[in-house]
Amino acid sequence: MSSYATIFGIIAVLIVCVVVIAFIQKKEQEKAALRQKIAQYRYRANQALTILSNIASLPVGTEARQILMQYALGHYLGIQKLAPSDQVNNRNIESLKTQVESPQSPADNQKLVIPNDIQQLKQQINNLSNLAKFIMRLSKSPAVTQSLVPIAVQKIMTLISESKICAYIQNGKESLSKHEYVPAQRNFTTAQQMLAKVANKNSRLQQLESELRELITSTPTQALNTQLSLNEEEQTSETEEEIPGETDELFGPKKKW
Repeated sequence: MSSYATIFGIIAVLIVCVVVIAFIQKKEQEKAALRQKIAQYRYRANQALTILSNIASLPVGTEARQILMQYALGHYLGIQKLAPSDQVNNRNIESLKTQVESPQSPADNQKLVIPNDIQQLKQQINNLSNLAKFIMRLSKSPAVTQSLVPIAVQKIMTLISESKICAYIQNGKESLSKHEYVPAQRNFTTAQQMLAKVANKNSRLQQLESELRELITSTPTQALNTQLSLNEEEQTSETEEEIPGETDELFGPKKKW
């Protein structure tokens, strides 16, 4: 009988060990799933704030800034539900709540600065394009005010159009300096065609349109010595969104957001 009791005792201990191990594993899995969920929330919040930082000096408008802040705040609030004692996250929430209520930036009252370096200008266009794409992806997010999305995207498209027009002009001037007259003329013509599609031109684009008209009909030497108003006028109004389906030489296929 004692041998049976011993066997039963061993079996009971093994069963208890298995149950305990299974319980511990379940708890560890739950903790791992919780950490993963928190990491996902934090990644998305940081992604929005990184984009916001990249366009800090660009006059993208309060709508775009508010959308990015709302999106980040929504994910920080998600973390708070899972980890209410996370003090760093709680401080982030309080800071963002204040910023969401007042998203204005001095940059939004300034004109769009056109970099003299063509590569920097292309990077600026890339940052603006990424911003427009990101905000479009948030069009169904419950964390953001949906009515702000089309306004924000239109303002960003305005800046992209203006930047691209100036990029073509700069590229044409660069070709002229190398005595590459055919590429120069092609770039100036493309800029002129893009300008023609703009419904409400700001003062800089109005001046550039006039200068381009003279530039295209002037001699190569005269064109090379022409100074253009790329960064002299204040931005006062919006350009229209680019027509989808068209292609261009510098930036590839144009897309509708």
